[in-house]
Amino acid sequence: MRFVIAVVVSIVMFSMVSAQQQVPNGGLETWTLVPGSGTFKDYEEPNDGWTSGNGVIHVAPGTDPVCEKTTEAHSGQFAAKLTTRSIFGQIASGSMFLGVFKLNLANPVSSARRGIPFAGPVPSHFRGFYRYQPVGTDSGAVYAMFTRWNGNARVVIHEARISIKSATTNWTEFDVIIPLFDEAPDSMSVVAASSADGENFKGSVGSTLWVDDLSFSWSTSDVHESATPEAIIVSGTTATIPNAERVRSVQAVDLTGRSLNLGQVSSDGKVDLSQCRGGMWFLAARDLNGALVARSLGFYIH
Repeated sequence: MRFVIAVVVSIVMFSMVSAQQQVPNGGLETWTLVPGSGTFKDYEEPNDGWTSGNGVIHVAPGTDPVCEKTTEAHSGQFAAKLTTRSIFGQIASGSMFLGVFKLNLANPVSSARRGIPFAGPVPSHFRGFYRYQPVGTDSGAVYAMFTRWNGNARVVIHEARISIKSATTNWTEFDVIIPLFDEAPDSMSVVAASSADGENFKGSVGSTLWVDDLSFSWSTSDVHESATPEAIIVSGTTATIPNAERVRSVQAVDLTGRSLNLGQVSSDGKVDLSQCRGGMWFLAARDLNGALVARSLGFYIH
C-alpha cells in the first residue's frame, strides 16, 4: 500500500512540474453529431472543449452549418471547414473556438464565451495549418488567446494571432511566437474564423477557412525548472511561499488529479488553502513564465 501511494505521489508531483497543456483535439479528428429535426439540419462539433456558432441553425430552418467536419485534411482523416453565411439577414462568420456557445438572440454578441481552464507553462509558439478562399476583400483569422479573471471581468493578457488576407489553395503552415506575459493566465482559447470581423457581423458570405493540426510548442528555455525548487511550508489552512516576489500563480493538485488555481501570492508570501479539503494535496508555485519556483510535500486539511 505504501508503494502504491508513493508511486501515485510521484506521478502527481511529476505532472505538476512538467505538465504542458496542449491544444485539445488539435488534429480535429473526433467530432460529435448534434441531430436536428424537421427543417432544422444536423450538425457536428469537434470534441474536447471545442464549440462553434452552429447552435444558431437550430433556430434558423434550413440553414447550413458554419462549422463542418471535412475529409480535406492536412493530416489524419479530418479537418474543420468554416464558412461565412447569412442567417436572419445577418453575417455569421464560420467560427470555432475552445469555450461555450449559448445562443442569446437578445444579445448575440454575448453568445460566445471563449476559454477553458489553463495551468502550467505558457507555450512559446502557436502552430497550425490553414487554407483560405475569401470572397471580395474579406479576411480570416486564427489565434490563441490567454486571459485572466481580475475579480471583476475577464481580461485578455495576450493574443497570438495570424491574419489571413490572401487565397491559398494548398495547406499553409503558420507559426506565431507567444511572448512572455506580465501575468500568469488562468484560461486559454483557440479561435478560428472565416471572417475576422465576424464578431461585429461583418464579412462576406461564402468566405471559407479550413484549419487543421493546431498545436502549442515549448522551447527548452521556456519550461526549464529550478534544479532544487524551494519548499512551501503548510500550517493549518495557510501556505507560506518562498521567493514570493517571483511567484505569479499557485496550483494545488490532489491524488485524483483534481486541480485548483489558488491565484496570486500576497506580499507576505501567504496563500489561503481553505479550498483544499478532502484528501491529500500538493502545491506548486510558478513564475510568470510557468517555471517552478517552489513546491510542497503532501498535506491534509481536515
